[in-house]
Formats: sequence, C-alpha cells, structure tokens
Amino acid sequence: MSHLLTIADAVATHARLTPDKIGVRDSSRQLSFAEWDRRAIALAAGLLGLGLRKGDRVGLLAYNCIEWMEIYVALARAGLVAVPINFRLVGTEIAYILGHSEARAVMVGHDLRDRIDAIRADLPIANGCYIHMGSAAPDGWTDYHELAQQPTADAGFEPVHPDETCALMYTSGTTGRPKGAIRTHTGSTLIALATALEMGFTRDDTALLVMPMCHANSLYFGMTFVHLGATCVIDDRRSFDAEALLATLAH
Repeated sequence: MSHLLTIADAVATHARLTPDKIGVRDSSRQLSFAEWDRRAIALAAGLLGLGLRKGDRVGLLAYNCIEWMEIYVALARAGLVAVPINFRLVGTEIAYILGHSEARAVMVGHDLRDRIDAIRADLPIANGCYIHMGSAAPDGWTDYHELAQQPTADAGFEPVHPDETCALMYTSGTTGRPKGAIRTHTGSTLIALATALEMGFTRDDTALLVMPMCHANSLYFGMTFVHLGATCVIDDRRSFDAEALLATLAH
C-alpha cells in the first residue's frame, strides 16, 4: 500500500474481501459491505450529477440513521467535503455554518426539513441541491434515495488524495462564532488506526454508535471500525433509551 486509504477505499476493499458481511445497521435497515459500497458509489455519482464538483462542501443535518454512513463514504468517493451540523442548532446558527462553509448542497432528514425551509432564502445553495432524506421528497427537494440509486456504469471520479479535506467539523462557538476545524482523509485514517491499536479493536468486534453522528467522536470511532472491516450499529433513537439500548446490545 503506497498511501493511507480513505473511508471510501476501505469500504471498497471490504466489499471485495468480505462482500456479504454486515458493515452497518440501524433499527430498520442493514447494509452488507457490498451493498454499502454500491449505494455510496451511486450516491457519489448522483451528487456530482447535480453539478457539484470535487472540493465542494455539503451540509448534513439529520438525527442518527444509517444514511450518515452512506453519506460519509459517498462524499469521500466523490472528493466532496462533509459539513456536519448539530441538530440542536436553531435556524440562524445553521444558516451561519452553511454560509461560512460556502456549502453548495445540504442533505436533511425529513423531520428537520422545516429548519432549512425557514432559512432557505438566506442560503447560498442552488435549487436542486436541497436533498431530502426519509419519506418522499416534497416539491423543491431532491430525493436522497433516488440519488443513491443512480446508474454507475460510467461513473468516473477524480482521484482523492489522502491529504485533501474530508470534513469541516464546526466547534460549539461558546465564545463567539463557531470555527470550522479542517479534517483531512489522512488525519481521519490515522486517528482510526491509532484508536484501534490503543484499544485493541479488531474486525471481529461490533461498534455501537450512540453519540450523534454529527459529533467528532462518533466520526472518530465510526471510522475506526470502518477501516477494520467490523460492523457498526447506529443507535437511531432521538434521545437516550436505556431499555432499548440494552435490547440493541443483546441483538
């Protein structure tokens, strides 16, 4: 191996070596590594088909769901930059992050769509680049699941260098405006490998991701298990439920 793998490279590798192994699941869906890789490639092609170009920033606003893992891999494949947004933020705070990051698209869970609708006139995002996850997309929104089923036979992606940016993780902004912390593919991969070595994780483990997927720590730990080829389980409840969590652990 001449360079560190991105998470898109990692999922593609596991899709080849262990295609039928479950790579990720939540309470309603699961994806083998082969399915995950196919959907991420299709989603990457669909996003570029909207007119996005390598290096463009994409805002992400959703509660925990399996789509987060599809999206992170798809963006890495297309060379796009993830801008995760905390679902606890209000409209003006969301608008600031999308504007400051110069986001060219935003992907939104159906149950948070109203927050974007309320500020849409203030956002630097073209029509067609408002992407709706969940139920059928309403007028003025592009359907996420249609993008994730795009034909990929002719999908060509520019090479993504490990030192390029994979995410802008915005800080809490407790003493002023939040700052966008730059995360590169190299940094993300090295954190993943260091975490696996320090804590003794292996491909035979299963990760339960409870923290919001917009948080840096969920990204750190989630990507650790992606690189290992282990299974990630996403707790997709909006608030902590101890009984449900125990049931998930026992599954």
